[in-house]
Amino acid sequence: MSELGLGSDLSDWVQQRADELVEEWRHACSLPSVSADGPEAVAEMASWLARRAEPVFDRVESLSGPGSAPVLLGRRRGTGPARLLLYTHYDVVPAGAGWTHDPFGAELVDGHVYARGVGDDKADVMARLHALEAWRATRGELPFTVIWLSEGMEEVGSPGLREVIAEHREAIEADGCLWESYYRSIDGESPTIGFGSRGVLTVELVAALLDADTHSAMAGVYRSSAQMLAQAVASLVDADGRVRIPGFYDAIRPFTERDALTVARTPAPAVQDGARRRGALWSEDPEAIVRRWLYEPSFNLASMHAGPAGAEHEATVLPACARARIDIRLMPDQDPARLREALERHLRDEGFPGVQVVELNAIPPAASDPDSSLALVVRRACAELFGAEPLLHPVVPGSGPLHLFTSMMTLDAVMPPGTIRPDSGMHGPDENARVSHYLDEVKLTLRIFELLADTDTFGVGEGAG
Repeated sequence: MSELGLGSDLSDWVQQRADELVEEWRHACSLPSVSADGPEAVAEMASWLARRAEPVFDRVESLSGPGSAPVLLGRRRGTGPARLLLYTHYDVVPAGAGWTHDPFGAELVDGHVYARGVGDDKADVMARLHALEAWRATRGELPFTVIWLSEGMEEVGSPGLREVIAEHREAIEADGCLWESYYRSIDGESPTIGFGSRGVLTVELVAALLDADTHSAMAGVYRSSAQMLAQAVASLVDADGRVRIPGFYDAIRPFTERDALTVARTPAPAVQDGARRRGALWSEDPEAIVRRWLYEPSFNLASMHAGPAGAEHEATVLPACARARIDIRLMPDQDPARLREALERHLRDEGFPGVQVVELNAIPPAASDPDSSLALVVRRACAELFGAEPLLHPVVPGSGPLHLFTSMMTLDAVMPPGTIRPDSGMHGPDENARVSHYLDEVKLTLRIFELLADTDTFGVGEGAG
């Protein structure tokens, strides 16, 4: 990564303290903060992070909403009227199986740090604090106010965050937002910027024709809940994986020439060799894969179950009940509430009125303008420091609470390239990130600050308050 454009004072500060910054990043990664285990499981990380952030900001508050872990809100008053929001989350997903390193050991091996959450999202948490410290140490106050928000339940749907934003909207309102970061390429040389996140609708389909399991000899008398559910699920997609729910694709924005150029420049996501041998890919055409990955909604049958637990190979029963869990990732302008209604209508029309739809999670999609003033600044910073024009992805493949900020506030959000790569193992075993890429993220954040400090188009500001 080149340092073209970044002030030598800022670059030197990072380089001189590189070991210290990396050690602190590793320490953050060593603190377990698995939000799936409940708010109490992230308490130690929240407490440490609040103390760590205090000297960086004028004030750090610990806020909470229904069911939430602490939402940390820091503010550093700038000399000008514009306001920049920095969003991160300090919680992580469960470690899971398959690790060859301690998931919370934050081991440093051959220039890589291995830890759960090392990239998602503790690199962003610490890199932005380190960038703010570097600026203050070398140049004093920023010419815009920084609002820092780090939540602890993002990986479980951000419960309580809507209420926190509603109650503290005036304090959080900003002219633009640097969201949590996006990918850089596997070789680390090419940046990618995201401008939105997919929505998600997660449902459980339940078929329950009997009051209790019964002997399978009765299958000639009673209909099977499991068979009915399997047929209902099969009716939702065709052989090419296209969703058959009427109207499902109607709200999706038209595919543009700009989108086609992005698809042509974007490497196809890495796939497992075994998946290719077993015919798991929907397409062998790289551009077709990228288009499905970035520009189309996805349908996923996550699990199906019927019959006694743990007796799959022994029981000869006709199950009373069968369940299937489905998650559908949505593109901008698709509405999860309307989709659920369409799903229920489809099941009735296809002859499955007895299949109940239980909503487990619904997050609307969100998208921001890739040509906003903040976006143009981030694009320029990436071009300078990486020496390559960044790829622009309208939405990232995953989901998150961005819609809360874009719907409750007038806010453009940008996801700059960070520390993670497509092969970083995010949410999988042996999640890792390169030390050099972490330091790059600190420098990129600083270059964005530099460019924002020099521009007169970043926000008109409502006053720093």
